[in-house]
Amino acid sequence: EYAGKIKKYMRDKELDDLAAAKELGDVLWYLAVAASELGYDLSEIVKLNVDKLNSRKSRGTIGGSGDNR
Repeated sequence: EYAGKIKKYMRDKELDDLAAAKELGDVLWYLAVAASELGYDLSEIVKLNVDKLNSRKSRGTIGGSGDNR
């Protein structure tokens, strides 16, 4: 539903910020549940992502595609 709000914004150049924020709350809830199912909390997920990006940057592979750059 969040993506739908953004699609309408791109088309109509109007965005209901509060409605979009509420939809992001749903996205956050699903993300937290998915992380928990994997045995992580969101702070661990953030750290893993920052570490991954820092590694890519230091190796000069921040651009491009693929999981294991």
